[in-house]
Amino acid sequence: MVIFNSEEQEKSHRYQRNNLIANCRPSFYMPEELLKTIETQSQREHSSRSGFVTNLLFFLLLSPIGKQLQKNASLNRRTIAQELEQSLVLFQQQLPLHQINQLAAATQRSQAQMMTYLVLLGLQAYQAKERLNRSAEY
Repeated sequence: MVIFNSEEQEKSHRYQRNNLIANCRPSFYMPEELLKTIETQSQREHSSRSGFVTNLLFFLLLSPIGKQLQKNASLNRRTIAQELEQSLVLFQQQLPLHQINQLAAATQRSQAQMMTYLVLLGLQAYQAKERLNRSAEY
């Protein structure tokens, strides 16, 4: 589910209102299953199909996160979809989210705050280990 903060939502709406292209209705051919999934998700988000797809595309192509995703995709010679898939695989399959969520709850942090804390802590530990290894070599 795509969630915009209020500033991103306003930017999206402002873009749509001020851009003449936003008033056109492009047609896309897609499998029936995709159309049904768009319909279901847009209903969950209390949005029209058009609004849902517009917000999703805005996020992927125009938001700061989307632009970073595009940049990473280009650097890694992947499509945006492939880059997004790699990021999701990392977060959903390779990280112990259950443990992270337990630690977050125990320390009254959000999942994102706990992940950031653990990454920074891991970097500090790694750098300390590297310093110890270098000093042991001398």
